[in-house]
Amino acid sequence: MALMEWNDSLSIGVDMIDMDHKVLVDQINMLHDALQRGDDQKIIGSVLNVLIDYTSYHFDREHQLMDSTAYVESDAHLREHRMLVKKVKEIQAGFQGGHALGRDMMSFLKVWLTQHILKSDREFGAHLKSVGAARMIPPPRVDGPVNWQRLNILVVDDQYNFRQLLRNLLNSIGVVSIREAKDGVEALAMMRADTFDVVLTDDDMSPLDGLGLTRQVRMSQGNPDPRTLIILMPSQEISREYLQNATRAGVHDMIVKPLATNSVRARIEKHLTAPLPFHEVNGQLIPVRQTPAPRKPVLVSR
Repeated sequence: MALMEWNDSLSIGVDMIDMDHKVLVDQINMLHDALQRGDDQKIIGSVLNVLIDYTSYHFDREHQLMDSTAYVESDAHLREHRMLVKKVKEIQAGFQGGHALGRDMMSFLKVWLTQHILKSDREFGAHLKSVGAARMIPPPRVDGPVNWQRLNILVVDDQYNFRQLLRNLLNSIGVVSIREAKDGVEALAMMRADTFDVVLTDDDMSPLDGLGLTRQVRMSQGNPDPRTLIILMPSQEISREYLQNATRAGVHDMIVKPLATNSVRARIEKHLTAPLPFHEVNGQLIPVRQTPAPRKPVLVSR
């Protein structure tokens, strides 16, 4: 059962903010459900990371709107934002240190978000409507060499919650065009009809898993282009043997769970800006990882 239910009473009448609030409610429910099911700590950690990252992304967008519309109550509003960010980062640090997430923490998140929406955000929404900015969407703050708004990314996973988790994570770094597939078969059909820059795929799916999907892509001759499509695979554990099998299938890189926005962003950016070369084995393209340069001996003065 969901911890929070979105309803019209929580709407402030500003599309962008309402949509962000719905995502935050979904993330809080996702975290609650993961705790109720007793999910693996790495799954819970991924959900918590994305909740924190999306919260920061949402607050940054509100801050831009306050600056651009000269909102006079911005200082008090932003103090509330800073208080929540501080609190959830303390929760995150405790979780990473081995402390369990309790019911009191979930109750805090629910109460804080509800009260913040019903009072502070409702007042801010009234201000935006009064100055004719209710439909304004602040431009993304783009930094680095990748234009995230122009990317077309496909998320492949048989678990709806994890697809939503990755969608929210990608939204928070500025990706707008995100498609979803439930397994490798559905993903292949979508890739033949559309052009994608990056695929994030789970491995454990039926009837076609992530490694099987990748092999078929790397042996294809048309769409998708086997030489330009970046394929990344989030994984619980990354042993040397598993990494070798994934590489032989044609996977560019693995991303260790629990997922964090910075790690996913860094992997995508790395492979888009410095594409790996391929070599061909029995008609299949395999990415060639760079061999680390030998370390120079360190001379110690005596």
